[in-house]
Formats: sequence, structure tokens, C-alpha cells
Amino acid sequence: MNNSVPVLQMVTQSDVVTMIILGILAFMSLGSWGIIIVKFFKNKSNLRANAAFFRQFCKIRKFTDLQKLCDSSKDSALRSLSAEVLIEASKFRGNVSFDSIQHRASLLEDAIQRSIEGIRMGEDRFLTFLATSSNLAPFFGLLGTVWGIMIAFFQIGHHGSADLTVVAPGIAMALITTVAGLVVAIPASAGYNYFTSCNGRNEISYYNFGSQVLSLFKRGDLLTVEGVSEEET
Repeated sequence: MNNSVPVLQMVTQSDVVTMIILGILAFMSLGSWGIIIVKFFKNKSNLRANAAFFRQFCKIRKFTDLQKLCDSSKDSALRSLSAEVLIEASKFRGNVSFDSIQHRASLLEDAIQRSIEGIRMGEDRFLTFLATSSNLAPFFGLLGTVWGIMIAFFQIGHHGSADLTVVAPGIAMALITTVAGLVVAIPASAGYNYFTSCNGRNEISYYNFGSQVLSLFKRGDLLTVEGVSEEET
């Protein structure tokens, strides 16, 4: 079995330091793949829920209809954003004037900003682990390689021979940590870049949606001040 799988043979014959380094890299690998898989499916689900919410949002004409939409929709980032806006709007007094329109809109704009920042923090959660793994894994691999080469040179001095049969096993075991480091770093780096890009695009779409919600609110305020009912529009 060991002859058919030389990598396992090299791992099982490694010293304590190399085993510790490989254990750290294995932890990074499992953590990175777990984060990548969970975030991938969560991102897909969030995109579908946001798209469904936005399709229904495009059909409403009054700001007051937004509450009904939130009550009937599944949980999504856009629904959370809308809920934060509705909570802030519920604190306003019923009387509207030209002097208060801009102030009321600026308060809602602040609520939108806070909501988007909270959503983005949630979406960026655990990405630090991916970034750390992609940066540190190659160095752990290099550390294992340097350590293994030191051991190989010690074996050369101990045996008094640089014969390939003496040097090759130690060098091979040293290089296994470099391979392990790259195996951890490549998917972690790719996952971090992918999710960072996705979250950046999501943030832009949230701001665009927030702008539309704000416009819907301002339109209602203007119609109220002008004495025009929204049904007439």
C-alpha cells in the first residue's frame, strides 16, 4: 500500500515538526473549503431571493406598499434593507412640509447606509480566514521544506555520504510541505478573490436599490405636500 501511494509513505515517515506543519495546513485546508462551499451556496440563495424581492418591488407604486411586500417576502438582503428603512420611516411625524422633505430623506439615506454596511459585514464574514490561509500557507510550506532540508543535511553528515539513497528521502519529505502549502493557498486565494468580487457587486446593487426606495419615499412626500393623492398618479 505504501509503495502504491508514496505521498502517504512520506507523510507517515515525517518527523514531529513536519507533522505539526502538515496538521496546521490540513486545518487551513478544511476551514477554507468549508467556508468556500457554505458561502457559495449561501451567495446563490441570496441572489435568487434578492431577484425575487426586486421583481415584486418593481410592481409597487406607493411607499406604503413596501411594508406589505416585506411581510409577504422571504428573507433576503433587500428585504432586510427595506425593513430598516420602514423602521426609520415609522418614527416620522405624519405632517410633511417642503422644509422637512429633505431632512426626512436624509434620515432614510442614513438608515440605508447603516443597513448596507451591516449586510456587507455579514457577507464578508470569515473571508479573513481565507485571506490568512492564502498568505500563510506557502510560508508554512516553505518552513517545512527548510526544516526537512536541514534534517537531510544532518543525515548526510551523520552517514558521511551524499549518496542519493541517503539524501533523496529527506528531500522528498521536505518538499511535501511545499506541495501541501500550495494546495491550501491556491483555493483559499481563489475563493477570497471570488467572494470579495461578488460582495462588491452586491454592495453596488444594494445602493442602487436603496436609491430607488428613497426615490419612492420622496415621491410620496412631494405628492402629499402638493396635495395630490398617489392614486391620481
